[in-house]
Amino acid sequence: MNRSPRWMLSALAVPLALLAGYGVARVGHAPAQPAAEPVPDVAEYPSMTALRKVEQAGVAYDLTWAITGSPLIVVAPHGGAIESRTSEIAGAIAGSDHSQCQFKGKLPSGQNHPRLHVTSTNWDVEECLILIAERRHALAVHGTSLPNKVAYVGGRDVNTGAALATALRAAGFTVVQPAPGEVAGTSVDNFVNKNADGAGVQLELTLDLRMELFPTKDGPPSTRGQAFVDAVRNVYA
Repeated sequence: MNRSPRWMLSALAVPLALLAGYGVARVGHAPAQPAAEPVPDVAEYPSMTALRKVEQAGVAYDLTWAITGSPLIVVAPHGGAIESRTSEIAGAIAGSDHSQCQFKGKLPSGQNHPRLHVTSTNWDVEECLILIAERRHALAVHGTSLPNKVAYVGGRDVNTGAALATALRAAGFTVVQPAPGEVAGTSVDNFVNKNADGAGVQLELTLDLRMELFPTKDGPPSTRGQAFVDAVRNVYA
């Protein structure tokens, strides 16, 4: 699974490449922005580019990334208070050996969704897209409002998705694969499918399951949570 990095030429490629130092984890954080104009009442921004022109980094959200030499990147596009516990789950799956990128909403309770939620086909965070494009495997961790404790496994990488479904079922979890309808994650415009192979995996986890896996915000996984994380990591090992 090892590949030589081929950094894309863009305004961000050079600083990200310098940060990478492949084989050693490097951590990045989007700098805080000066106070913005009053925020309009929006249901959902048309893109992350539009969102970042209005919302204030460090106040409304944090954007962070960690870069390693692994061919896998784990992304939490709606982390923090947007889709609860997706940050914790993505971070645990990535650990210290896989790259990760997280966009975390940090507005007061009840204000993060839908205000900071941008759908995956419009999620154009260039720092993260550069990292995704240079990796063979991409895994996105989302939250869904569907009921019960269920993991929906979608994305265009159906082979890895099937392997994840098998591993999670063996660990005692309820899994639907391939994921149906609006949680399928199969669009070529979905950021998770913009990796080097054009096919990533999208995990859509129900709230009841997420809370079971990580009962406490920013806290450690439960026993079930560790079993979930281990099952996913073993597939990508």
